[in-house]
Amino acid sequence: MKQIRMNSKKIRSRGLYDSDGRIQLLWRIMLGWLSFVIGLGAAVAVAQVAQSYEFPRIAIQLILAVVTTGIAIPLIYVLRQYADKRPWSGLGLSSPPSGLPYLILGVGLLAGSALLALVVGEAIGWLRVVELRLPVETLLVILINIPIAFFYEAFPEEVVFRGYLFRNLNTKFSRWLALLFQVVLFVLAPIALTAVMVAAGIGTWDLITLEYVINLIAFGTVLQLCRIYSGNLWMCIGFHIAWLEMVRYVIVPGSYAIIEVEYLSPYGYLLLSLGSTILAILIVLTGAYLRRKTVSWNERTPE
Repeated sequence: MKQIRMNSKKIRSRGLYDSDGRIQLLWRIMLGWLSFVIGLGAAVAVAQVAQSYEFPRIAIQLILAVVTTGIAIPLIYVLRQYADKRPWSGLGLSSPPSGLPYLILGVGLLAGSALLALVVGEAIGWLRVVELRLPVETLLVILINIPIAFFYEAFPEEVVFRGYLFRNLNTKFSRWLALLFQVVLFVLAPIALTAVMVAAGIGTWDLITLEYVINLIAFGTVLQLCRIYSGNLWMCIGFHIAWLEMVRYVIVPGSYAIIEVEYLSPYGYLLLSLGSTILAILIVLTGAYLRRKTVSWNERTPE
């Protein structure tokens, strides 16, 4: 009887389940990745229908936010409970009150790197700061856009990629490899969704440019570093939201900007979008070095 149970356990470990009775790691990674792709894809599909009925822009944005988080997060929760059989807390998402300092830290990191990018851009002549202002209309738009950006982009992306996928990858692979694989999965998500949209005749490949992919690589790297060094997803969420608001409303050409800039070189925009992200990576690594916060990059973290 004991031998039969042992043979049954071996069979299970070779199929869908591992020796602990959990779904195999590869399947967990695939299902976790698909949870975001399905959530975002469903949101885009519903938004397309709403757009065909001439819904107002704000309604379409709300649809994108509600559907993306409403599908992706419950799927990740189910996977964490029944596929991983591990607590939700292992993803690094603390309660909002305890996560607030990390959220502010993420916003501050982006603010510091963006201001540094502005200084560098002015110094090398790639851009010029035209004016600083606080337009009430823009501030109201930012206040409205923040919860939309949170539920449509920052929250589901951070929970899925920097939380669930990285946590699972790091149980099998060293920390640096887990970071690398997370970035690859992060880049593949919009590519896969675009491929489906193109196949359905409702999308084009115009968005997937080399510049876009490089931005995603840098973005996914700095966000994962925030998660690794802080141990809390709220820092990633804070940085993510702040970056979105910066490139949309804060540091942009136009009279509605809080910091209006004029690009004197085609590299000016890249310096702010990609450059601020790369500077943030350097700031995180430098800050960790100065605080003697060492990370064992070859270490795996089993659960």
